[in-house]
Amino acid sequence: MTQIVAIVSRHGSLHRELPDPDHLLLTGVRWGAVEEFPTPAYWTQQALRHRLDGPAPRASGRSLAEEVGAALLGGPGIPAAVGQAAFARVRERGAFVQPGVCEATLNAWLSEPLDVQGRALSFRFAAQKARHLAAVMPALLSAPDFEAGQEVRNWLMALPGVGPKTASAIVRGWSASEEVSLLDAHQLRVGQVIGLFPRKLGIERHYLELEARLLKLCAAMDVRPSELEAVVAAEMSRSPETARFLVDHLKATEPAPARKASAARIPEQIALVFTA
Repeated sequence: MTQIVAIVSRHGSLHRELPDPDHLLLTGVRWGAVEEFPTPAYWTQQALRHRLDGPAPRASGRSLAEEVGAALLGGPGIPAAVGQAAFARVRERGAFVQPGVCEATLNAWLSEPLDVQGRALSFRFAAQKARHLAAVMPALLSAPDFEAGQEVRNWLMALPGVGPKTASAIVRGWSASEEVSLLDAHQLRVGQVIGLFPRKLGIERHYLELEARLLKLCAAMDVRPSELEAVVAAEMSRSPETARFLVDHLKATEPAPARKASAARIPEQIALVFTA
């Protein structure tokens, strides 16, 4: 028995036929029912709705050096507006086009008060960020020509202080590439619940392995990674209770120690239906 997804909005209409809920999408991952949260069928419907109503990702128009600079000048502990103001300061003064801007110069630029929405604010991490930028700029200003995607992401990961998550975000912003995925905790939990991700894998240590599995899932679902990222993020933002449900479900179904594994069978899927 197939499932029909039919979506009509003011932006157009989409029609998709999906396999039976018990059909395997990938090894260990079944399609599930369209109304069964958080199955692939459920997310496929949400992604198709997003495709109609939301614009596809676009490249930022920045150079690769600028995209890296914007990423390094933001991050945890830095409000977005402050990071953007710091990036604008450094870009205006030519750091991303002229070689030889040293750490001391970058530190001096970033130590000056920033104009953030009409307020003069200090950039708390001037010395640290100046050091990071100075370390990567020589390589960025002499970077080879890349085809957008995993090739440039892997090259970026060799730069000081650039891990796979940051590198993937840089590539997506620079080129709108769908060859990378922007993994977060919400996607990790969804993947664990549906049986896509082994629970022993974490984003910090196993990013590329998790990404490979997620990209394979997106290809099987015939949705873009950016679409899946967007609808998962929107769902969790809209409903904190849903995000907590995933956490609680994973805790409740945590596999028992090996010596007790035969005592109970841990379910791999859940069947929770949300109705409007």
